Amino acid sequence: MINLPRCAAIDPGVQKKLDAIKVELRPKRWYGKAKAVTTFKGEVLTQGRLIQRERCAWCTLPLGAEGRRTIHRDHIAPSSIYPQWTFVAKNLVISCEYCNGLAVKSDIDTIKELKDTYDDCEFHIVHPYDDEIELHIQFDSDQDQLPVVIKGVSAKGRWTVKNMKLDDVGLTRERAKEVFYERRGSMLPAPEEDLIERALDAMNIAG
Repeated sequence: MINLPRCAAIDPGVQKKLDAIKVELRPKRWYGKAKAVTTFKGEVLTQGRLIQRERCAWCTLPLGAEGRRTIHRDHIAPSSIYPQWTFVAKNLVISCEYCNGLAVKSDIDTIKELKDTYDDCEFHIVHPYDDEIELHIQFDSDQDQLPVVIKGVSAKGRWTVKNMKLDDVGLTRERAKEVFYERRGSMLPAPEEDLIERALDAMNIAG
């Protein structure tokens, strides 16, 4: 996961119009063409891509134009369950299609204790804006701290890794590829580079 320093900044006038929408209508309005809605969604996407440096908030892999890495706006607390948070910028991150899809997050209930205000809610999931990620989720340690094999180190972290399938073999393989091709020949000692290359070959054969 990625520690996010801030969410998208939304114009107060736009936010006021969105807050005026009846709560029960907000999930449906999300897909509408009203100017306030399209402006909000545009800012979430544009600012989110910059804040997250074109990487998925959950699996950390680079976002793409198609396939499993297609860019999604992802409600941390699903709008289908919590319509009141549909247009709360802090409830949105940019994710890949895989992490936001039916096989993983979809409409999973991420709130442990619901409160009247978003900031007072207690979450099951590690929150990208509010939580110190490294206190809950880490990569297996080695001398170079390679961001490949992920693990939960707290109850909240373990819940997130399990329910978001962050330790999925496919995601682990993709992270290994990213490390190998980004760092090969320069940042990795030869033994570790050789180890990752052989691991990738083994995974490809197994797959």
